[in-house]
Amino acid sequence: MAGLGRRVLARAVEDCRAEEGTLWLLSEDRERMEGTVNIGRTPEVMESLSVPITQSVVGMVASTGVSASIGPDDYHHPVATRAGAADTLAMIAAPVLIKGKLAGVVSAINPRGGGLFSAEDLERLSFNAYLLGLILADTHGL
Repeated sequence: MAGLGRRVLARAVEDCRAEEGTLWLLSEDRERMEGTVNIGRTPEVMESLSVPITQSVVGMVASTGVSASIGPDDYHHPVATRAGAADTLAMIAAPVLIKGKLAGVVSAINPRGGGLFSAEDLERLSFNAYLLGLILADTHGL
């Protein structure tokens, strides 16, 4: 999964004009989102993080199954910034599904050049989330 997943995530980052993107997978106990694959400046940080579902944007997307877009004044869990990753000024996130069931969330942060992400950026991220779901299903024989 890692090689192909990284390529699709890199494509998502490029498609959305983002500075960084992360694939978050649902923890076994379904209480947390685990940073699994990251394309950005600090993959070693992001790929070691875990955020609670009830206190994070990616957790909200996982809980509702609905994509989200936030700006600089909206709440997001501070664990990434505290761990040394980039400040989140804007974020989009989309659910990753395997056969209709939630497997994770893909997020992209900080559009290059500043500002907010567009509706088209969120649509592009959602398409790449779909591709990541297909890759996960294929690599796990589902």
